[in-house]
Amino acid sequence: MKKKLLLTFTAFAALFAIIFSSCASKPTEPKPDQKEIETPQTEDELSDEDIIVITDDDDGSDDEYLRSIANLDGVEAVSKKEFTDDKNEILEIISELALVMETQDTLSWLNYIDDESKEYYKNPVNLRKAQQRLRDKRIELKTIEDYFKYVFIPARRNSHIDEIRYVSKNHVKAVQIREDAPDAIYYEFKKKSGKWLIYIPPVS
Repeated sequence: MKKKLLLTFTAFAALFAIIFSSCASKPTEPKPDQKEIETPQTEDELSDEDIIVITDDDDGSDDEYLRSIANLDGVEAVSKKEFTDDKNEILEIISELALVMETQDTLSWLNYIDDESKEYYKNPVNLRKAQQRLRDKRIELKTIEDYFKYVFIPARRNSHIDEIRYVSKNHVKAVQIREDAPDAIYYEFKKKSGKWLIYIPPVS
């Protein structure tokens, strides 16, 4: 009886060993819906073609800068930062002048005018030249105050400044852009000792 049980146990153990060996040797196949996971590239492994640089949309500031410095030669270079600083300062001066012109405050106005222009328009001969160009022949220009009230203010009423144009590094025109006509020049500025002052051209 013991021999019979021993043979049965031995046969069963041998069968189990065969089945286990067969399962262990068979390769495991991936499930049908299982996908291989890619290892992401590190920053060092990325090539130039893999990198996408996102930039802000062009706001036109470069075009304006190029228009502003178009008349300068290579000797008198103006950086974009200098252009931005100059334009902001000039627009601030024009904003202050609007209040001065509204009140017709001649003394305050003279603080914004360069010495060359003040001397020119204090001269009676030059005032008569300016008077001859007025449409209203009843107006007489006897002082620089008259020039301010009857020439300077009316010529700039309802004006709007869009951009600046460099004549030189220290001489700028403030203009209004017009689509079907040349730019309208409403102000000229010259920099004296680091400060922008209004320059009024002589009567041509």
